[in-house]
Amino acid sequence: MDPLTQGVLGAAAAQAVLARRLGPRTWLFGALGGMAADLDVLIRSSDDPMLALTFHRHFTHSLAFVPIGGLLCALPWLLRRAPDAEARARRWAIAAATTIGYATHGLLDAFTSYGTQLWWPFSRTRVAWDFVAILDPIYTLLLVAGVWLSRRRRSPRPALAALIASSAYLALGGVLHARALAAARGLAHDRGHALSRVEAFPVIPIDFVWRTVYRAGGRVYVDEARTPWFGATSTRSGESIPIAELATLPTDVTADPRTRAAWETFVWFTDGWVGHDPAEPRHLVDLRYGLRTGGTESLWTLELRPGTATPVRLDQRRPPPAEFFELRWREILGED
Repeated sequence: MDPLTQGVLGAAAAQAVLARRLGPRTWLFGALGGMAADLDVLIRSSDDPMLALTFHRHFTHSLAFVPIGGLLCALPWLLRRAPDAEARARRWAIAAATTIGYATHGLLDAFTSYGTQLWWPFSRTRVAWDFVAILDPIYTLLLVAGVWLSRRRRSPRPALAALIASSAYLALGGVLHARALAAARGLAHDRGHALSRVEAFPVIPIDFVWRTVYRAGGRVYVDEARTPWFGATSTRSGESIPIAELATLPTDVTADPRTRAAWETFVWFTDGWVGHDPAEPRHLVDLRYGLRTGGTESLWTLELRPGTATPVRLDQRRPPPAEFFELRWREILGED
């Protein structure tokens, strides 16, 4: 999720455990640990656009790396000279706070749709439970309130209450996710489609509008499902696009080692939700994310140009925030 949310989650977790030991600054140590894993965004290359996709939410987000990441975050305090036993104990309490904060990062990211390598180095599987969007203000505000009140009152109780409330919100996302999946299966049934795979992705910035996708007959069908907290589920038909598979790629793409490798990385990154741009078979789209909930125009497009000076080009479309959220707001209200 976004850095603010990761930071306040780490802060709340550290406060809930160590606020009485470390005092009002506990939130700072937890927040530092909570945000640090995203430093992997610095791993990138101008020559290889796939490098950033490969290493974001990679080893720094794994459960195995948590002790290392937590200790690295605490180094500025661990390296200080400790004059007595109490100072030494405080240093290790700070390390515990940064480690607790760090441990929350990968777990929270796994609840989103992007994919997180929780099990590295034992598996390259990208864990994505699809319960919450990568930006959800309700979830974030619950944690902000808990961290602020915990610091103000010098008590771990508000932070603990915020953790319980925010966890309940994630559980609600799981219930709504199941409803969205059922709606997608219902659409496929009504259309007479024998679907082979189905998924539902939460839409920024709320958990009751979902982008549903399913595969049937060589195509991916993208629709919108609305799962209000109180009320019946409804759907809106969207668009469809041809499935992109190795057999459907142009032969020059599969013959070029660089474009073939980029294709394999993109399939791994998207968990196989790849479609062909209808206008150009060498343009592949990530169908988990779209500019419109029920549309096939993706936020991520991979352009493969074998035999050229730049055989791989990754296009991440970022519409102006005001335009993007205006569109989402209309979708939330059911106006678009």
